[in-house]
Amino acid sequence: MANFAKVLLLLASVATFAYTFFVVGKLMLFLSTPHSISKAHTWIFNLLDNKSRLETAYGPIVFDTLYLIGFIFQHSFLKSALVKNLWSTLGLAAAERTIYSLTSSICLHYLLKNWLPAQSIVLWQIDVDESAPLWWTFVVTHGLGWAVIFGGSLIMDLPELLGIKQVYYDLKEYGKPIAYKSSELRNLYSHVRHPSFVGLSVILIATNVMSLDRLLLASLLTVYMYVAWSTDDKDVAYQKQQLQCKKHELKAQ
Repeated sequence: MANFAKVLLLLASVATFAYTFFVVGKLMLFLSTPHSISKAHTWIFNLLDNKSRLETAYGPIVFDTLYLIGFIFQHSFLKSALVKNLWSTLGLAAAERTIYSLTSSICLHYLLKNWLPAQSIVLWQIDVDESAPLWWTFVVTHGLGWAVIFGGSLIMDLPELLGIKQVYYDLKEYGKPIAYKSSELRNLYSHVRHPSFVGLSVILIATNVMSLDRLLLASLLTVYMYVAWSTDDKDVAYQKQQLQCKKHELKAQ
C-alpha cells in the first residue's frame, strides 16, 4: 500500500513537471511577445497633463500588485520551516518540492491569465515591426536570456529542482538526492534555487513597450529576486568551475 501511494506521488510529480513547462511556455509568450505601438499611449512624464489616464490605471495596477504579492507570498511561505515540518508530519516530505512546484505554477498561471494591462501609460515604446535590426535585437536578447535560464536549470539538476527525483528516490528507498551532491552545490542551493536572475532581469526590462503594468512587474520581481536570494563568493567560484567543466565536456565530444 505504501509503494502504491509512492507510485501515485511519482505520477503526480511527472504531471506537475509537464504542467510547469506549460506555464513557463505561457510566461515566455507573456514576457517576450512584442507589443503593438499606439498613439494613444501617454508618456509617463506627461501624466500631470492627462489625469484621466492616470485614474484609469488605478484598477489594473492595484489588482496586478495583488497578483504579484500572492505569487511572492506563496514562493516564500511554502519554503519556510513551518510548511516543511507540516509535510514531514503528513508523511509528504519526499513530495515537498513537487508541491512547491505545483503551487508556484498554479499561482503563476493565475497571474498570467488575469493580468490587467495598463498600456495607456508608458515609459518608452519602440516599434520593432518597422525595423528589422530592432526586431532582431529584441528577439536575440530574449532568446539569449531564455537560453541562459534553461541552461542554468539543466546545470542545477532540473528533475531535482521540480521534485521528480525526490519522489523517485523515495520510491526506490534511496537517500535524499541532495545527499549525493557536493558540499559546494548544497551551499549554493541554500542561497538560491533559481537559475540566472540576470537573464530573467534582462527579459523583464528588455521590452519594446514599457507600460505601467510591465514596469510594476519588472520592479517587484527584480527586487524580490535579489532580496530573497543571494550568492556568496563560494557560490560564484563553484559556478565558474562547473562552467569550465561543461566547456571541457563539450570540447571532448
